[in-house]
Amino acid sequence: MGDIPPLQGSSLTLPSPPSEMEAKFYYAGLPSAPRLVARTSTTPWEAPTGPEAYRKVKELRVVGNRALKLQEAWEGDLAPKLFALLDSMKVKVTSTDILRIGNAGESFAPVVLWIGVMPASLSGNDGVVVAYKCRELLLEYDITDVDVEIRESVRWPHVQAKVNNAETGA
Repeated sequence: MGDIPPLQGSSLTLPSPPSEMEAKFYYAGLPSAPRLVARTSTTPWEAPTGPEAYRKVKELRVVGNRALKLQEAWEGDLAPKLFALLDSMKVKVTSTDILRIGNAGESFAPVVLWIGVMPASLSGNDGVVVAYKCRELLLEYDITDVDVEIRESVRWPHVQAKVNNAETGA
């Protein structure tokens, strides 16, 4: 990609992008089986191991009332600033969501700014920089408890079925 400049003025050492296995299986259990590009969470991903290995299954949840600061900022000028930031890096965004993503059966699920990008449009290395730049933007609003995750996704236009006039009598 090459259009994504490194983080400026940060002493933060960026993590490596996800391994091929993590990228493929991080969102196991979600119907669309998206591929992980990058994430800011420092929780290590655990690969399935052993002869009877199974993947931890993820599930999406609503944020609830506990993210009022994020909601107020998002409805203010955070969303336009985020989209301007992504646009300045020429990220091919397909969607943004704010939700909780957790392991099925576990009570805790962190709040995540979930960014969808066109498949194969963002490398893991560039994705890590993008994710951390988005995280820095959240920190400007004193939002410290939201992770950023970037996944590959395709947006399908809404298709509305045509109603046959003969069926409706119209």
